[in-house]
Amino acid sequence: MESWKRKVFFWILVLLFFLTVPVIILNAKGYRFDKDRGVFVHSGTITFKSNPQTVDVKLNNELFESKKLNRINSSFNVSGIVPGEYNVQVSAPDFQTWSKKTQVHSGLASEFWNVLLVRKDYEKAELNTPEIQKFFTSPRNDLLAYITNKENDLTVNIFNIATGLVDQEINFSDWQFIEDAKKENIEWSPDNSFLSVPVKKLTEITPQKEKNILVKNPAKKLASETPVEYEYNYFIYDFANKNSLNLTEILNKKEIHNVRWDPREIGFLFFLENNILFRVDIKNPQNAVEIALDVSSFDLSGSYVYYAQNSGLLYKNSLDGKNEPTQITNNFPGFQSVKISSVVVYDDSRIALILENKDFYIFNKGDYGDYFRKLADNIEEAHFSDDGKKILFWSNNEISVYFLREQLSQPIRQENEMQNITRYSEPIKNVQWFKDYEHVIFNSGKWIKIIEIDPRDHANCMDLINTETLNPFVIYNGALEKMYFIDTKDAIANLFSITFPEKTTFFGIGG
Repeated sequence: MESWKRKVFFWILVLLFFLTVPVIILNAKGYRFDKDRGVFVHSGTITFKSNPQTVDVKLNNELFESKKLNRINSSFNVSGIVPGEYNVQVSAPDFQTWSKKTQVHSGLASEFWNVLLVRKDYEKAELNTPEIQKFFTSPRNDLLAYITNKENDLTVNIFNIATGLVDQEINFSDWQFIEDAKKENIEWSPDNSFLSVPVKKLTEITPQKEKNILVKNPAKKLASETPVEYEYNYFIYDFANKNSLNLTEILNKKEIHNVRWDPREIGFLFFLENNILFRVDIKNPQNAVEIALDVSSFDLSGSYVYYAQNSGLLYKNSLDGKNEPTQITNNFPGFQSVKISSVVVYDDSRIALILENKDFYIFNKGDYGDYFRKLADNIEEAHFSDDGKKILFWSNNEISVYFLREQLSQPIRQENEMQNITRYSEPIKNVQWFKDYEHVIFNSGKWIKIIEIDPRDHANCMDLINTETLNPFVIYNGALEKMYFIDTKDAIANLFSITFPEKTTFFGIGG
């Protein structure tokens, strides 16, 4: 090769070197060339963790190859993205697609840690529980207590989840299960040793009693124009001795309600008689201990019993009631006269209150301030997350979440922030947390649904199951990763289950 050609070739290589090396260095440092602006910009990242773990990812409808996705602690890291707005889609065969618009910023990561995909169709396992009406899972997640009612005879069936068979049938002749409006359920003792079963039956009505009932409440009538009055009671079933105890009889007390098991000591329970709070050892029922007077409602948390008095003040005491009560609140917001019908406690600094008129209040001693405020009207129930950082509450048509503590992971939440999750025109039932406390399960009409509480762009809401039954009773068991629900097959009510979510593996290997 001639000398001048070698020199030209050399300088071309030098020029290419100086042109490409900066590009390589900038690319290695996370910079990308923005074609629209004609400059290099520091790129951003989208990070997400999904269930199932094997998914396809699209950004603005462009499929990202799996080799471009960096797996870190079972999450995906899509890096080298030019800043701007992107439509992110996460999908998998036979699953519903998750999507969200997000803004990618220079040098920052947009994070989605709870991407949950729902199958388009689930295989339903049918459990042999004919004529089931309601069911309640044991604390050890090995048994179900489900009820059937034939005429006026109640049967509680103890169903073994592992064997798929009924271990025991407990009969309560002439009794029915209590109505939903009372918000009382079968309660398992913490060690699976006992059940408390709330029941009712029609009482015999004398002519004078009929007259008194109709004077007090003319609406209390059957179709036959006979006024209706029920006797309410509880039965305690002892699995060791295989016998049922009539709580009204063994305590020699009437008007018993709100029966709850002591979370610490086996065989002890709390109850209200009128407005007096008691604790009793069911094996020694004659020695019931009076905990407090003038009580409208109570809750148990940790080693304490918390109760509201008709004055609207909140107190706590040790479970055995031997200590002096501690006053938690000094007054109610607005100094109004209230009756608290439900107390939901996480600890001393996080307490939710539902009033008799269904107004919902939160008492929250936060990291940045103290709050005692009304959050909503017409609230049915409320549940804290396991970490106490948020509380789920709902009316017949709307679901909301209140954040008691700051959350720094995305989406960032502020302390004392409230978020409306969803609203439906038809009634919402069976509202409950999913196990990650970033999704909510509920049903509306014949659909069982799950919705995320990430408000960015929109909340992904997906259909889990379409049932034959209107507003089917449903319970999600996070420990078993099973969803149990009642549906009809051949006009007979039965219990079904699905496995949800998908099984995951360490670092996504095999997922």
